[in-house]
Order: sequence, then C-alpha cells, then structure tokens
Amino acid sequence: MTRQDESNSTLSRRHFLGGAVAGVAAGALDAAPLGAEQAQEAVQEMRTDVVVCGSGIGGLTAAVRAQQAGARVIVLEKAYEAGGTTAHSEGVVWTSESYEQIRETSPHGDPVVQRTIFDNLPRAFDFYDDLGAPLGAARPGRTRSRAIPPVAWVNFMVDEFERGGGTLMVETAMLRVLTNSSYEVIGVLAEGEQGLIRILARSVVLATGGWAGSAQLVTQNITRYYSSLHQRNASFGGRKPSLTGDGFWAATQIGAAPTEGGWDGFYGHGMPARPTKQMQNPLTNYSTYHGNWSVVVNLHGRRFADETQGKQAGTPRGGGEQLINQEVARQPEATATYIWDEPVNARRACAACGLGDIDKFIAFKDIGAPVATANTLEELTAQMEAWGRGIPAAVVQQQLDEYNKAAKNGKAWALPVPKMIEAQATPLAQPPFYAVMVQAGITATYGGLRVNAQGQVLSRTLRPIRGLYAAGVDIGNHSTYVYLGNLCVGAVFGYISGPNAANQPEPRGGWETGPLN
Repeated sequence: MTRQDESNSTLSRRHFLGGAVAGVAAGALDAAPLGAEQAQEAVQEMRTDVVVCGSGIGGLTAAVRAQQAGARVIVLEKAYEAGGTTAHSEGVVWTSESYEQIRETSPHGDPVVQRTIFDNLPRAFDFYDDLGAPLGAARPGRTRSRAIPPVAWVNFMVDEFERGGGTLMVETAMLRVLTNSSYEVIGVLAEGEQGLIRILARSVVLATGGWAGSAQLVTQNITRYYSSLHQRNASFGGRKPSLTGDGFWAATQIGAAPTEGGWDGFYGHGMPARPTKQMQNPLTNYSTYHGNWSVVVNLHGRRFADETQGKQAGTPRGGGEQLINQEVARQPEATATYIWDEPVNARRACAACGLGDIDKFIAFKDIGAPVATANTLEELTAQMEAWGRGIPAAVVQQQLDEYNKAAKNGKAWALPVPKMIEAQATPLAQPPFYAVMVQAGITATYGGLRVNAQGQVLSRTLRPIRGLYAAGVDIGNHSTYVYLGNLCVGAVFGYISGPNAANQPEPRGGWETGPLN
C-alpha cells in the first residue's frame, strides 16, 4: 500500500448506542425503562471475561489472542474509531536484531521487558501471518522487523475480532479499574455517550497509548513547554481525544508500580512551528527526519545539543532525528530552527527520498510555517531574524561559522557543543541553504507501568496485581532515550497478555467492589 493509499483509507468505526450494545454483550443485565433524567444518572452493567482498554496494535492483538484462548472480550476505545496511534504510525514493527545491541543502546531500560520483546517478536509475526493479517514480507537477515499498512491492518484485526464475537465500543473511555475487597481486579468503570458503564470481567488489559497528552506528566517529566508540543499521534489536529495516561493513572490508583526509568524520554519528530494552515494526514509529510544532518539552533540563535546524539556523551551510538527532537522540547517554547544545505536537501530532507516522498521545505512553506532559503548564509540568517521570533542573525552567523570551520577540519567533535558522528557533521557549503522553524512533536512516552514477562502489571511491592495486564506503551522502560520501537511493545505484550488474561481464574474475593472504588 502506498502512503497516499493509506492516508485515504477509512478506519473501521463502531458507535456505542447505550443499551443496544449492552444487550448484545455477554451477560448484560436487563434494566427497566427509565426516564431521561434517571437514564443519565444510571450506571449500566455488563459482564464479560476480558476487557481490553485501547484498540491499537497492543489492544487488538490482545483481544484476538484472548478470543482464541476461549474468552469473551470487550474492547473499549475512547476515540470515534479504532486504531489508536497505530493507525497514524509509519507501520514498521521492529526492534534491534540482537539483545546485546538493545542493552548497549538502552542500558538503563528494563531487561525483562527488553528480553521479552526480543524473544517473542518473531512469534507475534507468526501469529499475524497465521491470521492472514496484512504484513510485509521479512527481509533477509531481519527477523525482528516487519511492516504493516496501518489502516488496513487495523481494519483487518477489528473484523477478525468482531467475527469472533467480540464487542468493540468506541467513544467509550475507561475511567478506572475496579477491584474487590481482596484487591483483585474485577473489571472497569467506563463512560460512553449514554453515561457510565460498569463492566465486570476476570481480567483487564491496559493498552491506552501512554501519556503524551497529559499536561501534568509531560510537564513533570519532560518539559515545561507542554503547550508548545505538537501531539504527533492519534489526537493529531484535535480530531481525537488526547493520550492522557488513562492506563497509567488507573493502574497506579490501585497500587501499580511505575517504571524506574524512561520518564524524561519520548519518541517523536520535529514539526512545523506555528503553521497558519491546518496540517493533514499523513503526518510524515510534516515530520522532519533530517535534523541530525542539519545545524540546529534555538530561539537565542545558539546550538544547544549534539544533533546526532542529543544529550548522550561518549562513544557515538546515534539514534536519528528523534534525539535532537527530544532536546528541542526542552528549549524555549519547544522551538528550534533546522539549517541545512543543498546536498542534505536532495538526499535527506524527506521521509523516504528514494521513494519520491514530499520535500520538507516545500511542506513547511505550503502550510505557512517560518521558512527561509538563500544562496548565502548571511542572507539566510537575515531572513531568520526577520521572522520576528527574536533570533539574532549575528549570533546564528557566529554559530554557523564556528561549526563550518570545525566540520571542514573533521573536528566537529571538539566544538563546545560537539557533533560526534562525523558522517553527519558535514559543513554547510553548497547553496542554496535552507532553514525551517520546528516545534518538537511527541508521539509516545517511554515511562510507564512495570510488568513481568507474562504481561502482568506489578504492584509497588513488585508482586503481580491479580487480573491486571498491559500491552503497548502503557508499559514503560523498553526505550529510555534512544528509540527501540513502539509498535513492537504492543505486538509482543498483546500477544502475551491476551491468552494470559483469558486464562485468569475467577476472583477469589467475589464480584463486589471494595474500598478503592
């Protein structure tokens, strides 16, 4: 599927219609007719075996796997359609090809999560292949990287789930996890268009997409400039509700342990600063992937981090533009300017240049973001100052002169703010020169819930919380700073959590809610 085909595809949509859905759900309770005021206040009740919260790759994989294990399953999705961030992703399900490389890249990550993903990702691919889900062919030597067409894959999995008797409830948000007096999980409290719904179940799988849209958590852990971040995920353009950490908050309310690491890291790419026109999908058209090949300055006109490594020091490990994007998020207004020359523009300034993908400078210009191009760096920096954002041309010129001198001599590593990867530390030498102003874009967060290899959410005493599982980026500390893939966390822990949730025994303490509810 081409990127254009993908962007024009339509996701499966299911609408929650109050009692109509409750009536078809397994074990729904009959209710006498109520007046309008009473109906608004009434709490509907439903029964099932497994409730999955979220319908991205983690949630849908867990739901179908639970069905295959014999469970009745309800999937909750607070947006108006299925898919979550998966539907807006580039669709590459991957992690590194060796466990040693994972540990070297992210040595402070959770080794249990990392090992589980590394060992089980090929099994998840086999599961999708057996289903007949749309999945790109494996490349020689790449056992842990396959591509999905995101929209088509989501639609296939929704159809598979519903053919198996599952119920997808969209526009229905999970509010909290229910526990009994023995502190066992016994379901969730949700809210749909018709009001509150209490769904009792033997187990709950949290797959809600992380907390990139939580002002509180982002401000506490990542940057004070939350309001300047682009939400580069399912809430793009205000069309869908933000990823506000629903799974994290619900689990920690009942004693779940947050991960020890990953809280100040996230995945994303730079996007247009203050565009005057509305961006349209696909997001790749407006996402910068060449910041590591550029010179990046903040609103004061100064370089502030290694474009190739972000805040990392020591032996170069790389990691792409997403590292400098993380550092842009911590600069004033989460804003910076990328500056590059014609060779970088021809080879790097698009998502997939070899496939004829869109030129980023043109995309930024068309949407009304601040851009500049000139045949001399002096003219370029003057245009940047004329944007009226306080960028002093003289300071930028001094920074570029210093950088070019070092890069020409192969000593960019020795700059006060070094650029360590020599192949990407090329001088700005061939006009025309380009500049675009970006604001950091955030797709998914790295901190989250602590789990074991069975996908069980752990308590603060590091014991499994009976009946509570997780999948996707609700799980934390797979990546910590360098990106190791997000879709793989959903694929693997959906694959694992689904059947484990299906086989969860009945709660020993009964179905009455306890003091935490």
